[in-house]
Amino acid sequence: MHIQRLHKRLALVACVLGVVAPFLQASPALAASPVKITRIHYGQTGTNLNTEYIVFKNKSSSAVQMKGWKIISAPSTDHQYYVFPKTRVPAGHTITLYSGKGTNTSTTRYWNSTTPKWNNDGDKAILKNASGTTVDKCLYAGGGTTAYC
Repeated sequence: MHIQRLHKRLALVACVLGVVAPFLQASPALAASPVKITRIHYGQTGTNLNTEYIVFKNKSSSAVQMKGWKIISAPSTDHQYYVFPKTRVPAGHTITLYSGKGTNTSTTRYWNSTTPKWNNDGDKAILKNASGTTVDKCLYAGGGTTAYC
């Protein structure tokens, strides 16, 4: 008798799921963002860290303020990340983040690192907006010098 009640309950759950499931939408893997990672040049030349860089493109028709956005060279346990200072990216334009040292301009930013950030044998870049929401990712396997995302 106890098993019959269990079967009835399971049948009811299956019925409810059959009715509700078609109306549920899967949550998007990434939040919508006009700024995308387009390229990672990981094949550094010698000790010049500015030959290692990542390019972001604003694919929208409006300027985007990236202040507080973070790019992470995963895994995050490596503590390799860069937080953008006040950075306005006009519609359709790109901004390049170099791993080495330099002077920031309207189209370039510098990580000011003394070590490479992107692994030659593969890595994962994660872009988060100022709220901490992941808005883009780029995963590459290595074996070359440049990954196009």
